[in-house]
Order: sequence, then structure tokens, then C-alpha cells
Amino acid sequence: MKNLDDILIDLSASHLTVLLPSEYRYAGTAVYGKGIGAARRVINLKVDENYSGDKTDFKSPENSIRDYAMNQGWMESAIGFLTSASMDSYAASRLSFDKLRVETHLTSGLSNARAAGDEAEYRELLSEVKSGGTINTIVICNTPLTLQAAMEALMIAAGAKARVLQEMGVKSRVSDAIATGTGTDSSVI
Repeated sequence: MKNLDDILIDLSASHLTVLLPSEYRYAGTAVYGKGIGAARRVINLKVDENYSGDKTDFKSPENSIRDYAMNQGWMESAIGFLTSASMDSYAASRLSFDKLRVETHLTSGLSNARAAGDEAEYRELLSEVKSGGTINTIVICNTPLTLQAAMEALMIAAGAKARVLQEMGVKSRVSDAIATGTGTDSSVI
């Protein structure tokens, strides 16, 4: 068991970071440190909106996050997300059962809401993004998870997100069906 009381949250207009007391193993879909690994810091970096496609000189997501972290003096191992959602959308929760404790930290933008089964978009790398909005979810558990348990936790988090969107009555921008997420969501456990 790890003590989650030692987690440091840093929230500003430009980022949300979660600094863990030590490296935690993770599984996730973040753009920086994607897949499976170990990290001490989780970075959710706000980027400029580009709905009209005016900006075309983007750094890669990996370089954007790496360069930002270096400029902040963050040298810890990291996993990272990008979002154009306001950091004012930040929400957190904590649940405990016996000695097990789970925390969730997220930011959410809904201008890109989609429903499962909506027609998919195709974009080339660094091409114009016509709509934005991302739900980035960070789940932290004080007990190390097996890979199978981490995958199950990712599915549970996705289902919980879909349920909240259903309860809020959020509609897909494509089909007008109840949204299950956005087209650019990322999560890490």
C-alpha cells in the first residue's frame, strides 16, 4: 500500500500536474508516455484552441509536453496529456474501502462530444482540428495493480465517464445521441 496523502496537485491556468511520492506503474492512453510504464509526475497541459485551423505550426504532442516540463524544471519521469479545455473544469474525487484508496483527477471539455457508434473522423497528423474538447482522466490507486486489473480499471473509468455524461444529458455533436465521451479523451490508471 502507498500513502496517497503525499500526492501534490499543482493547478494553474496552463496545467494540472499530479506529483506522486514515488514512481507508480501505469497503463494509459496519454500522448506522452503512452501505453505502459512508470512515472512520478502526470502532466495535463493546456494548449491553444484551434477550431478554425488558423494555426499550423504545431510541435509534436511529445515535444510540447517534454519542453514544457523542462521549462518548469520538472525532471521526474512523466506521462502527459494535452487539452484545450479550461483548467477551471478540474474536478477530483477520492474513495476509500478498508485500506484501499482511489483518487480521480480530471479536466473536461465537451465541445467535441461523441457517442459510441458515431461516424469516425479521419485526420492526418498535425492537420486541422475542426472541433475540440477532451476529457482527460487520471486515476491513482494506493495498491499496485496487475496489468489485467489496470486494463479493467481503464474500462470501468470509461464506463463511469459515459454514465456521468448520460446523467448530464450531454449529446453527441455528430449524431445527437447521448455522448459517451469525446473524440480525443485520454486516461491513465
